[in-house]
Amino acid sequence: MRRKKRNLLTLSAISLAVGLFAILGIVQTQKASQTAALSHDLPGPQDPLPTIGGSFELVDGNGKTWRDTDFKGKPMLVYFGYTYCPDICPTALYNMTQTMDKLGNDHTIQPVFITIDHDRDTTSQLHNYAQNFHKNFVMLTGSKDKIDQAMKAYRVHGARASEERGGQDYLMDHSSIIYLMDKDGKYVAHFNHQTPPEEMVKRVRLHLEKRE
Repeated sequence: MRRKKRNLLTLSAISLAVGLFAILGIVQTQKASQTAALSHDLPGPQDPLPTIGGSFELVDGNGKTWRDTDFKGKPMLVYFGYTYCPDICPTALYNMTQTMDKLGNDHTIQPVFITIDHDRDTTSQLHNYAQNFHKNFVMLTGSKDKIDQAMKAYRVHGARASEERGGQDYLMDHSSIIYLMDKDGKYVAHFNHQTPPEEMVKRVRLHLEKRE
């Protein structure tokens, strides 16, 4: 009887510990999804920043050619995705739109969307898609080689999902990162598609204040 009771107490303790670790894990995951990455703008010792960003030459929904040098002098929020994305990309672009709205008349930040789906995201498709988000968005597409060059520069993953739906009906597996780049096109910080606009605004303003 005593051994049985001891075993029951041990199992209860283990269950309680597992439950506490699970709760702590959930809390930490939620915090991580809502927090911007650290960068050289923040006080205290920092790890060396990764090399992210580089040259590209793509076209927008109106057929205008844009190069990375065209954005020099203006910090950017950059996101890679595709217009047929059912949930993650719209969430990221909506949060970027809300961030731009909350920044108000401060147009020193340039929001940029670069597609990873050169087959379907034509200039006309991007032109129509852009109507759903902030008016200052520059949405870019191009040939597979041009897009691959931009993806490589930003260390972005993107490829067709293994599950084929047939023809032009397919999903893309891709990373979901919103990059904050400085006026020289250098990496400052990053967010994910679930980072609240308020956190992004706070981080962007911190960067802008440092520049002044």
